[in-house]
Amino acid sequence: PPLPVPGPSPAEIAPPAAGATRYRVASGESLIVVLVYRGGAFASLGHNHVIASRSLAGVIDVRDPPSGSTFELHLPVAEFTVDEPQLRSGRGPDFANAVPDSAREGTRRNLLAEDQLDAVHFPQIVVRAVSFTGGPHSFAARFEVSMRGKRYTLEVPVQVDRPDADRLRITSRFPVSQRALGLTPLSVMLGAIQVEDMLAIEVDLSARRVP
Repeated sequence: PPLPVPGPSPAEIAPPAAGATRYRVASGESLIVVLVYRGGAFASLGHNHVIASRSLAGVIDVRDPPSGSTFELHLPVAEFTVDEPQLRSGRGPDFANAVPDSAREGTRRNLLAEDQLDAVHFPQIVVRAVSFTGGPHSFAARFEVSMRGKRYTLEVPVQVDRPDADRLRITSRFPVSQRALGLTPLSVMLGAIQVEDMLAIEVDLSARRVP
């Protein structure tokens, strides 16, 4: 069961352990995307949405063997964006239609509301790696997600690449249930229009070695 946990700020990230090489996430080069799908009998009246986080802060501490590596990422909830046109583009018919500003604003308002992410009381989502297995490039990772004052564990595939000696690129694609994160999918009109429980997550992180 989820356990209460405070959300530390990026400034409180612990220094690297002895023998670890630290890489810092490059916020301007990194992106997390959440694909949200409409459902219900009147689903055609709603929209599929692309929620994104670009304002990322965090570190990756690489050790040998890689199973000893650690990872910590902070996502400021208030910085999430909804339906940026460039992020909807190229995703096929599910995201082909433009979303009116009123629908984008309403979706973002619902997302940050107290009964969803509760941005006022819990301004950050913190993701920490608990373990890595596999390698040298493809790993199975266990992540601990701290949000809304509780902790949840996810097991996801992770791809790690090194463009050069001073950079890491981490990518991951996986589905996750909102209920597995303690969230209740939005539903209106007695469920005639609702948000599907399953989300599709896309993680693309670029990190640079700390001198």
